[in-house]
Amino acid sequence: MKKITIFSVTFLYCFVAFAQTEFGVFAGAHASSAIYTVENVKQSTDFKYGFHVGVDYKIPFENKLTFVPALSYKMMGYKVVFDRPSFPPDLLAKDNDTRFHEIDIDLLLQYDLGRFANHFFLRAGPSFNFILSGKEKYNLMTGENVSRNMKFSVLNSYGRYGAAVVAQFGFEMTGGFTFYAHYVQHLISMSNEEDGPSIRNRMVGITIGKFFKTKKSP
Repeated sequence: MKKITIFSVTFLYCFVAFAQTEFGVFAGAHASSAIYTVENVKQSTDFKYGFHVGVDYKIPFENKLTFVPALSYKMMGYKVVFDRPSFPPDLLAKDNDTRFHEIDIDLLLQYDLGRFANHFFLRAGPSFNFILSGKEKYNLMTGENVSRNMKFSVLNSYGRYGAAVVAQFGFEMTGGFTFYAHYVQHLISMSNEEDGPSIRNRMVGITIGKFFKTKKSP
């Protein structure tokens, strides 16, 4: 993950230094959940609501194609009800309600659906994810309630690092304003336990943003 981050930052710097770019800011609301399976059996999940904020660059690439890298913070989470034991969180857990804080690096390509200043666009590409911290609350079959910090590790419990695919559809206006809907699907399970569940986070949201023109470097 560190090598990917260093490469991404270096790649972005090279583009920004030598291309006519537009710097942007964005924010929005979303609903997040997870595709959660235990022993290949899908568990019942529900969405949690959160928000996201970030910065991005718009870098001309070719004709209607633009490179749009972004760095963002997301408040994520999911709710799940178990019909069989799942560790994590606990083999006696009946459910789990999580909330975690995530930093994402998106490397997206934008294709403009028109040549006018006001036009629709499509964006897609990979996203690399890092979870800062999280909390979970669950009920045990013994009647107890547990509220604790999520345990992150490279070898067991929950994993901090992930990768996802991003798809966005939106509208760009004169003056640099953008509005778009997006879907994010994580490709890597959040669980590190060998015999544990598969937890692949997902998110749907809406965003408003604004691009500002920057001067081309000599």
